[in-house]
Amino acid sequence: MNKSIIAILTASISTAALAFELDGADKYKTASELGIMEGLVVPIEKQVTKNNALMTPPYNRWAYQNMRMFYPTADIAPAEQAVELERSIDNSLETIKVKNSRGEARTFGQFMTETWTDSIVVIKEGKVVYENYLNGMHKDQPHQMMSVTKSFGGLLAMMAIDKGKLKETDKVAMHVPELKGASAFGNASVKQVLDMTNSMDFTEVYSDPNSGIRKYGAVLGWTPKLEGVEYPPSLYDYLPTLQKDSDFGHGDIFHYQTPKTDVVNWITNRVNGSNFQEALEEQLWSKLGTQGETYVLLDDNGTLVAGGGLNATPENLSKFAAMMLNDGEFNGEQVVSKTVIDQLAAGGDKHAFANGPDASANMPGGEWSYRAQWWVKHTPGAQAFMAIGIHGQWIYIDRERGVAIVKQSSAPESNAKNHEAYDLNGLEAIVNHFAK
Repeated sequence: MNKSIIAILTASISTAALAFELDGADKYKTASELGIMEGLVVPIEKQVTKNNALMTPPYNRWAYQNMRMFYPTADIAPAEQAVELERSIDNSLETIKVKNSRGEARTFGQFMTETWTDSIVVIKEGKVVYENYLNGMHKDQPHQMMSVTKSFGGLLAMMAIDKGKLKETDKVAMHVPELKGASAFGNASVKQVLDMTNSMDFTEVYSDPNSGIRKYGAVLGWTPKLEGVEYPPSLYDYLPTLQKDSDFGHGDIFHYQTPKTDVVNWITNRVNGSNFQEALEEQLWSKLGTQGETYVLLDDNGTLVAGGGLNATPENLSKFAAMMLNDGEFNGEQVVSKTVIDQLAAGGDKHAFANGPDASANMPGGEWSYRAQWWVKHTPGAQAFMAIGIHGQWIYIDRERGVAIVKQSSAPESNAKNHEAYDLNGLEAIVNHFAK
């Protein structure tokens, strides 16, 4: 299950061309320990470039903290007045054990290292109760968040719905007439696209240069264009070409496909009269006492791709998580309607999730769903909703037990099931510890 648009780059990077590969204990070393981008004259095998920054280990250990060196970006301005989160640090968390994907009990320190953690922050009752920074990270360092970006796009859409700017039952073409001829979207409801249950004929086979995801990537300028193939000149020329999957109707199954997020963003931009960056800044960042640097990556046309690319600091993401945990309130202001958060926490269509191709052993049908670009766990006694990005990015919110976690990582694989299981086990163990 791919959780990021940026995975399209996998197919364009030849692993055979890597200057060095790591195994054993070396694979957990930090960028500094590996000498990546160290020194005045960096050896070629230790250099990070646009070709290896996003998806190639171990270069991503350094790159995820320096993304704007390689890609065009747009800033998200901080709040006019910074608000400091209260801290009441409880280091007893470091005594817990976490089971890895094989069921082996590991120390908390081993969990941190073996999931390539760059930062982790735990929030309870509006306070930071634990924080730890590795691999050169600190609380005010922006970090690549991959498809966590999608969840912010989904939240902004839900906020627009809550304000009456559109309805979930509206047809997409009502707000974006340009998609009237795209059977994947035009007659689908806003809710179906939000929850990724609209039917779309779109393959995500990265090794096939003729697949949907490769064509999508070529349009963005992130993967090579094939000779003799005509490509739409922009993302907004490409989206209207997408059609339904003949095997499924709208609403039948949940299928995680990145262009759906771009359509959600198009709809929200249209009804808000502003773009993603402006909405994130005005509706969230300005009200959360954020500070320092936040930015989003752009494509070669200078267009934001809503499926991935947010780069944010642990501190600012922790303020966001604290707000979500507190029914949408932060610093005495209702930033997000409690109704919206209730809807996210309630989840989406479990039947559609179970019948789709993205249910897995880690996220089994019947226990998980997907709602407005958020992943929702319905396990009794351990309910949570979360934003997830590949290579180990998480915002995990357990309202019932009053704990939220922000975890940023630079794992070597985009979404290895054993790494995902280990992360989920660790997040649950952390919540259990602080919920006692």
